[in-house]
Amino acid sequence: MDALIDKAKKFLKKDQDKNGLPPFMVEQIREMIARNSRSISPSTLLEDVRYAVMDLETTGFNHAKGDEIIAVGAVIVKGHEIEGDKTFHQLVYPYREVPENVLKLTGIQRDMLVGRLGFFGVLIEFLDFIGNSVIVGHNIGFDLGFINPKLKKYCRTKIKNRTLDTIALADALHIPVKSYSLDNLVAYYGIEAGERHTAIGDAFLTAQLLTHLLTALREQNVRTLSGLNHFLKQHTRLGNEKIF
Repeated sequence: MDALIDKAKKFLKKDQDKNGLPPFMVEQIREMIARNSRSISPSTLLEDVRYAVMDLETTGFNHAKGDEIIAVGAVIVKGHEIEGDKTFHQLVYPYREVPENVLKLTGIQRDMLVGRLGFFGVLIEFLDFIGNSVIVGHNIGFDLGFINPKLKKYCRTKIKNRTLDTIALADALHIPVKSYSLDNLVAYYGIEAGERHTAIGDAFLTAQLLTHLLTALREQNVRTLSGLNHFLKQHTRLGNEKIF
């Protein structure tokens, strides 16, 4: 894998991934996505599931209008515990000017992005990191809404891992907060806010939130993926999420 990553990086200096990908990369990305989508048994206990909790920082909120990813962060949760030694954090060159308000909010400076690889330059490492984990995010549709259009355009595919949205989960559990914002839920559980509005910081916060939500599920005797899917279908008002 390291050899493949090094080979990919040689092709992806500066703006090459804007103009198309070499065939070997397209093939490898498609193979990795197919491998990562291998099924997880619905009877798998939630405590045995490997969750990849991710977050993006972007230049804005609308990929369709040209906003781009500037950072990717992810951490692993398994056995209701955060595996602190398994983290992913990469800055991403966005091919466009980063607005001042975003720089201020994230703490990322323009010179920190100079020389960084674009999205596809870090994608193979990210796919290798997440494996066939259930991908978790706070409004995961936003994150995949930036990633999947690029994959569709350049590789004719998309990430196919099972997903779980902590907003939908908090809603299904009827957590008593004014809204299901990350700030409100973190405060409800007494989680220290830490590095808010950084990709890795928000991934850690969401991972901590996930452990509390998994505990709440266990208290309601929801213990397997199939049980979780049924629970979400019965209780959530935010969509028809399916995780297996």
